[in-house]
Amino acid sequence: MNTSEAKTEPGTVQVPCRYLRCKEMYYQAPDDDEFAGGAFWCERTQEPFGPDREVCGKKQCCASRTCYVT
Repeated sequence: MNTSEAKTEPGTVQVPCRYLRCKEMYYQAPDDDEFAGGAFWCERTQEPFGPDREVCGKKQCCASRTCYVT
């Protein structure tokens, strides 16, 4: 992973955690954003919050969290 990908500065790409899931991941067209919907869950906990007990989301599941995995 490029270190610039995980930065949270404006204009940089932030890669969500590999365990973040959204229902669109299972049925969207190849050109659609797989995280476009609002219903997120963690594959590790199977809940809408991660192992650190914080809420899951496209912007929330980032490198600043202790449970984040690229």
